[in-house]
Amino acid sequence: MSSICILFIYSYAVVSITFQQLELVQFILYLRFLDVCLQLWQRSKQGYADLKDSGFLKLPSERLLQYKKNTVNQRPGLHTEVFEWMNKEAEQQRVTERGRHGFIVFDEMKIQGSVQLRRVGDEFEIAGLVDMGDFYHSMQSLQTGGEQKAEMATHVFQVAFKGCEGFFFPFVWYPTTEIAPICIFNCHWDSVFYLEEYGFFSHACLCDGGQANRDFIKGHFGSEENAIAKKFTINNLYGEGSYSFIMDPPHNIKKLRNNLEKSTVTGTARCFKTRGQNILWAHLKEAYLHDKTNARAPLTSCKIRDGHFQLTPATRMRNHLASDVFSDDMLELLDNYQEFKRHQKGDDDSMSLTREYISAANEFVQIFANTKPIRTMDDPRLMRLDAALHWFLDWKQDVMDSVNLTSKERNKSYISEKLHFDLCSMVFGFKSYVHTMTSQFPGMGLVAGHTNQDALENMFGCIRASNGSNTNPTVLQYGPSVNGYIHCRSFKVRNGNSARKN
Repeated sequence: MSSICILFIYSYAVVSITFQQLELVQFILYLRFLDVCLQLWQRSKQGYADLKDSGFLKLPSERLLQYKKNTVNQRPGLHTEVFEWMNKEAEQQRVTERGRHGFIVFDEMKIQGSVQLRRVGDEFEIAGLVDMGDFYHSMQSLQTGGEQKAEMATHVFQVAFKGCEGFFFPFVWYPTTEIAPICIFNCHWDSVFYLEEYGFFSHACLCDGGQANRDFIKGHFGSEENAIAKKFTINNLYGEGSYSFIMDPPHNIKKLRNNLEKSTVTGTARCFKTRGQNILWAHLKEAYLHDKTNARAPLTSCKIRDGHFQLTPATRMRNHLASDVFSDDMLELLDNYQEFKRHQKGDDDSMSLTREYISAANEFVQIFANTKPIRTMDDPRLMRLDAALHWFLDWKQDVMDSVNLTSKERNKSYISEKLHFDLCSMVFGFKSYVHTMTSQFPGMGLVAGHTNQDALENMFGCIRASNGSNTNPTVLQYGPSVNGYIHCRSFKVRNGNSARKN
């Protein structure tokens, strides 16, 4: 209703005024009016058409709204007009000087592989091929001896900036196949340079745990051990201070759940074991089934349901389902079930290490969902993060010191090496990022709950929805969809993998 009221006010103000007669204030009012119309049109094109046809309000045509939406031509690569738009958006949202400091976040999205023609004035150009810029094509020429081969793009590599106060803007994208680490390196540092040219400063890089992303981070250190030893921190190549690398916390929570799910007594994939006891997914399931059968009231506040254990390929991607597994509710179920076993069967706390695993992961969940700012490096939450990570480090050391285990048994007894690397990056990189920001802006807090790529995941959800909820867009559809998202970022994704709030 608020949008309708705004439309009515704006429509009343400009209904009898021609474009040439508009004075400056009226012109600004008309542009704002177009923005509101554009948001309504993006939400429901049919609803906008019905409202326009009703004659209740005099609304601009859909062609005019399309011109408004695509004022900036979203093309692959870094372009001046996008950064100018980004700067203008920051000014309109009254982003402070501190809010222009933050981190870069990037991810890939699958698109439809198809070659199409894009009209540019009176000419046409081919769209849908891999376009990673001049550096990429030069490297390809060196590798193939000058022979040029066209590749059809199957993914889009999207890079965005997220300020420490919440400002989010996607500023560059590339059509590609599954991207190589060297291409990520080039795109990332080019982005850091151009952001600084327009008054935005990146002090960290955040990404998920894809192998290409992991190799990109290792490329700055030479080896996995060196990256951990240096706390995933290097000197900023284009600015003062340090630069950190952070693996996305929600993705790590899901991988902690998935690793635990594979841990069974038979040990076909994993059989977590330390200090002579097992850490098993079956312990969680037993505790849940016992509570469901014997203790649970018809109406209960417990979040744990059948869906947390009967996972499908779609629900396995849901962040909240993984977080719930490591919630206080699950800890309570384990405590109650262990107490029942102790009294009824004389069981001697056989689930204690499983509870410790859940408790350590619970610290990650709670701290990276916390929206209270971290103002100093002495914040207790950072100490709790350290303690949770060191629980995993001590576990690994215990497994490595077990002389009776073969190499294969050691691998099964601990989480995957990839997840171990990602957890270290998540904690050490985040702490380094906090240190950089609190040093540069003393007394100003940093919110751990905003240090994730949820906004980018939700953006992908909006782009898919604007091109049909069951199909991915083509390269030609992707650019205008990014414009639509930026204009109408108030949209929320109801069924996305990540948090709904952008």
